[in-house]
Amino acid sequence: MHDLYGEGLLNALFAGLFDIGRPDGQRRRAPLSRRKLRLVTDYIDAHCLGKIRLADLAGLTGLSETATSHAFKAATGVPPHRWQMQARVRKIQAMMAHEQASLGDIAEATGFFDQAHLTRVFKSIVGLTPGAWMAAHRRQ
Repeated sequence: MHDLYGEGLLNALFAGLFDIGRPDGQRRRAPLSRRKLRLVTDYIDAHCLGKIRLADLAGLTGLSETATSHAFKAATGVPPHRWQMQARVRKIQAMMAHEQASLGDIAEATGFFDQAHLTRVFKSIVGLTPGAWMAAHRRQ
């Protein structure tokens, strides 16, 4: 399982367990400042092809891993792992637009298990398969 995704799931589970029995008004999350949010998004964008741990992101924010994950999602609308996958897809789009590499080679270069894995993630983010996106991109 992908480090950032798995850690995010575990932290959400633990946070939910700690919140059981707490009135909604007592669930307070530390917000991310614009500067810290920028640090985290820049870090994810720069390292999106590798493994990113929540501990790495928490080190940038000064918050716990759970608080970082929740604050990031509150600020961006997506969890850190999804942001990382979106950053990977942006790199894939750039590679597809400017290189002649096969989709299998691009999948390997961008940290996906195989071409099918890349296609599933790409379609979930873009709404099109890589081939359909490429055809639409060529028409523009």
